[in-house]
Amino acid sequence: MTQLSFSEQIREHYPQGLTGIFATGGTRTTFILEQQRNQENPGHIKDFTEYTSYGFNRLFQLIETFFSLGGQNMIIPLFSYQGFYERGEEYAQQAVRMCLRMIDGENVAFYQKHMIDPYFAGIDTLLHLPDDHYAHHLGVEFETFQRKWLYQDGRRKIIWEVAPIPLFSFWNAHQVLGEQAHIEFERTLEQSTDLREMHDLLYRYYARAVYGTDIPMPQFYLGSNRNGDLKLRSMLPIAMVCGGPFRMFFTPYPSFFMTRETLQAILEDLAFGKPLRSMKTDYSNQVTSELMEMEYQRITKLSADPNTTLGLVRKNPSSNPD
Repeated sequence: MTQLSFSEQIREHYPQGLTGIFATGGTRTTFILEQQRNQENPGHIKDFTEYTSYGFNRLFQLIETFFSLGGQNMIIPLFSYQGFYERGEEYAQQAVRMCLRMIDGENVAFYQKHMIDPYFAGIDTLLHLPDDHYAHHLGVEFETFQRKWLYQDGRRKIIWEVAPIPLFSFWNAHQVLGEQAHIEFERTLEQSTDLREMHDLLYRYYARAVYGTDIPMPQFYLGSNRNGDLKLRSMLPIAMVCGGPFRMFFTPYPSFFMTRETLQAILEDLAFGKPLRSMKTDYSNQVTSELMEMEYQRITKLSADPNTTLGLVRKNPSSNPD
């Protein structure tokens, strides 16, 4: 009997499609380390066009790797609504031009080559802005692109998150899906007496409204915590996870330094590692008193040191004035 490849095992394990959130971090740091670390002023990025092209090339390499390992759907934050306010007008306008590259000829060719359907979620916020606002133009461009794209069942999907405010999208769901869909949803929800079914009904309804397509609830989140703090950089899917089975992974370095082997190890652990929930009442016959004594000593030692807490920002010793 022929042994299944890793990608085949993943697709068999997730018949609805393995869906991941990829919140890439440290893109500027990656560019500086790989392209400018030996310059006199390595931290200065004088050509943002070069930096953007470099970043997108690395991002699409990651996309290609995930799909080659058996993945089916990706949710990728592209730009947050806070970005329009926190780094100044010039940066925000550069970001808008950067976002538009997601629908240029080169990236469209990539989608077509890899049989990917792209979606742009969260742009309802941009369309809400005044018509003469440059960010409103971005929303119109993405909306027009989606209206013209020939979507097909069975294809891989990339959900690009662009300036989402989840509560605004949920508030808009009724208007987006229409009166009839809302009536049918309410009737089905009222008739449900199974909490798991209610959870799934609510997710499908709001995911369809927010993403513009049916997509499974993500099984994992992959981010970067190179500074130690554990940030959640993806808003829409996190708002809809609602306590479902879900794993979170963080690399202690910028995302684009992650190798194919590491991503495969993450997916293998996700799919075939320890189950998320134990069905047993306790740990009867699974541990010994000797092991419990060792574990007690380990935990009390960790708890005595505040710096073992995950999420604390790491301090750079060289920046300490003392």
